[in-house]
Amino acid sequence: MASRKCEQCGATVAADEQFCPTCGSFLDPLEPTPTRSRENVISVNSDGNYEEFELSSPPPESERSGSSGGVGEATCPSCGAVNPANNRHCQECGARLSQGPLPTAPRPAVQATAGVRAALAISALLFGVVVIALLFNVFNGDATASASSTTTPADISTTIAELAPIDVLDAECSQEGLGSFVCENLIDGSEAEYQFDYEAVPEGEAITIRLIFDRPTVVQRIDWINLEDATRLRRNYRAQGIVIAADNSLQPVLVQLEDVAGSQPVAFAALDATSIQITIESDYPAEVVDEEVFTEMAIQEIRVIGRPGGVTNGTNGTTGTTQTTVPGSTTVAPTTTAAS
Repeated sequence: MASRKCEQCGATVAADEQFCPTCGSFLDPLEPTPTRSRENVISVNSDGNYEEFELSSPPPESERSGSSGGVGEATCPSCGAVNPANNRHCQECGARLSQGPLPTAPRPAVQATAGVRAALAISALLFGVVVIALLFNVFNGDATASASSTTTPADISTTIAELAPIDVLDAECSQEGLGSFVCENLIDGSEAEYQFDYEAVPEGEAITIRLIFDRPTVVQRIDWINLEDATRLRRNYRAQGIVIAADNSLQPVLVQLEDVAGSQPVAFAALDATSIQITIESDYPAEVVDEEVFTEMAIQEIRVIGRPGGVTNGTNGTTGTTQTTVPGSTTVAPTTTAAS
């Protein structure tokens, strides 16, 4: 019987076999052998890759009937051809005759890079720090709260300086008073009023009243006091529109007084003022009452309501000194303001 050698493994293969029974390599059917010509070879070509095989008669029915042949024979699971038992590949179709389970590659272990390991280490460290801080706060929170409750008094009393009439050091008026009705009557607290001849004031001349304090003063309001007797009040001129300014105020305040007897509050505030100036801009004219009328303007008194400057929480008897008193404590924190 003619034979040839396998180009892959060098095994001797029968001339009519298309696959090497040793390595399963395809044997070129185009290569002529003593028992085979090219007349019964079919070539299939697809995209430059081709598979060539030879038509041959099917194996005898007796060889296809069983899953395995006789002793020393092996049946091809692909085409059913009977092959010698020592063949690893079918000599008809080249299929593997017997194949055990393919080895499975072990699952690769997860490997962390150096950056990932560093991030994990830092995360663990931060987590530990947070846990320690939380535990520290939990165990020390009660102790801190307890200490605070024992060292801080339950109630802290603060005495706010009450508003009161401010002592005015001096009063200066642009118009001299008549006789005993002088400018100082505005601040002496007596029943004597301040009067001047209003009709004798030159046209366009300002009528001003300046009150000077003996210390910086927080002004809260001004009480303008007209004559208490309504009949006397109507017989004289009365101030109507006035402008109030403090020595440290940025904007003067224009106030419209009411034409009433007695006291009326005037809204005005200033911080640490040493003086205020009041300018009379307009008037209520004198009226004839019981056939009498006068040319004077009469003002009973002007009171400044407030407190000494710098006093916010009570006084300790020292000018311009503040003090906060806490029960059970002897600490005094003075803030001294120099008087002008």
